[in-house]
Amino acid sequence: MALVLENRVQETGTANTTVSFTLTGAAAGFQTFAVIGNTNTTYYAATDASGNWEVGLGTYSTTGPTLTRTTVYASSNSGSAVTFSGTCNIFVTYPSGRAVYEDASGNVSALGTISSATWQGTTIGVAYGGTGVTASSGATSVMLRDANQNVDVNRLNQSNSSVSAAGGTTALTAASSYSQTLNGTGNQTYTMPDATTLTTGVAFVFNNNATGTLTLQDYATGAIGTITAGGAVELVLLSNGTTAGTWDVHGFLPEAVTWGTNALNLGTTVITNGTWNGGTIPTGYGGTGLTTFTAANGALYSTSASALAAGTLPVAAGGTGSTSTTYCNLASNVTGTLPVANGGTGATTQTAYAVLCGGTTSTGAYQSIAGVGTAGQVLTSNGASALPTFQAAAGATISDDTTTAATYYPTFATATSGSLTSIKVSSTKLTYNPSTGTMSATVFSASSDERLKTNWRDVAPDFVEQLAGVKNGIFDRTDFETTEVGVGAQSLQKVLEQAVIAGEDGTLSVNYGGAALVAAIKLAERVVALEARLAALEK
Repeated sequence: MALVLENRVQETGTANTTVSFTLTGAAAGFQTFAVIGNTNTTYYAATDASGNWEVGLGTYSTTGPTLTRTTVYASSNSGSAVTFSGTCNIFVTYPSGRAVYEDASGNVSALGTISSATWQGTTIGVAYGGTGVTASSGATSVMLRDANQNVDVNRLNQSNSSVSAAGGTTALTAASSYSQTLNGTGNQTYTMPDATTLTTGVAFVFNNNATGTLTLQDYATGAIGTITAGGAVELVLLSNGTTAGTWDVHGFLPEAVTWGTNALNLGTTVITNGTWNGGTIPTGYGGTGLTTFTAANGALYSTSASALAAGTLPVAAGGTGSTSTTYCNLASNVTGTLPVANGGTGATTQTAYAVLCGGTTSTGAYQSIAGVGTAGQVLTSNGASALPTFQAAAGATISDDTTTAATYYPTFATATSGSLTSIKVSSTKLTYNPSTGTMSATVFSASSDERLKTNWRDVAPDFVEQLAGVKNGIFDRTDFETTEVGVGAQSLQKVLEQAVIAGEDGTLSVNYGGAALVAAIKLAERVVALEARLAALEK
């Protein structure tokens, strides 16, 4: 079907509603629409006696013959198809709205789609859909694709954008450069463009020449990956269905890494994660040179400067050479013959502490036996690594008085060069002065002979009443860990200070005999006086 225009074509006809015209014959002096050709299109105009009119594009058919009103351009019905009445005149025309002509300025209006023709005019500019060139060669040549959408070029140079690291965020767009380089000191984050503004397959290359980390995120700030200093990766958009999109990341080898035909040199690269499934790694490359161990829990030790072995650690390597466990325990109070070479006395009745070593069970032989001293000896040592020894303490040896063990029991208060400075005898404290060789007692029993006593003085008249405030009763002693009956020295001292004695260390003691005797005498005097008064009243 083609658009055909012919001269002096006009027929009469009738309208089939708003769909078509049935053609009834040529007007005098005109041709029929048959010259248009079956199924071809042509521009038409139609009128009737009532003044209705219509201009449009029609399709001619020899069947009828008819002219179908394919497209209406303008009409007396506001541009819509007209309902004609009676006989119509239909003729071929060239609507001005479809005409191409040169205006007063020498310009031609838009041509629309040119189906066939050869352009013989001047260069068509890019703004008008052209290339701006008249020949496709040289620096300004047009790049064309073949039937497989492939392009052959000598070199394709893509732009690069460089950013200085500042701890901020660089937001890429659809117009951003393919190559992105980070320089300077510090970190930087790059956010990918809105994926819906890109086509699938769009790629970006990131080169981290900064000292910090380059972080990659999608448009929705989702994490894509990080690039450490010196690294480089390429991102390829696999899906642009969402703003975030789906990005595929592939890293490039660092510049210090080389890969030959059958060798990979990692330089100083640090490998993290992953599982090694290759061959044996020699010791010269940080491996063991081994692929298996000889037994579970086997030791790993060197057999030379460049070889390792696995198994039982030999004696030469600091081991025992044994394949089973050896027990070593500390056993106490072991009775038996202890050799002098092992720190013992050689006596068969010696009781000592021993180290139990050897064998595969806890009942092995006794070895490395160290002797223990007897009562009254002190522990000494001959050095940091020597076995302990025992010897008699410097000074007098103290032993218990077995005749009165329940009352007298010696205990060390302060040990100075093995000398005894004090002992406790029942509730009485004796203090020994090693410099003078004298012994003093805190409390001793004294004679009551009046010839030995002068300057008698009476106690206060209300002494008995004051005794009511003295603390008394049953108490626990913290120094002897015993329970006793008595009074408090501090409260008694306020009533009768002569009945309280202060020791050298400030501890107070009570003269229970004197205090009790005075209290009893005074109480008896008051009882006698009261009885005398009572007898006088009864008379």
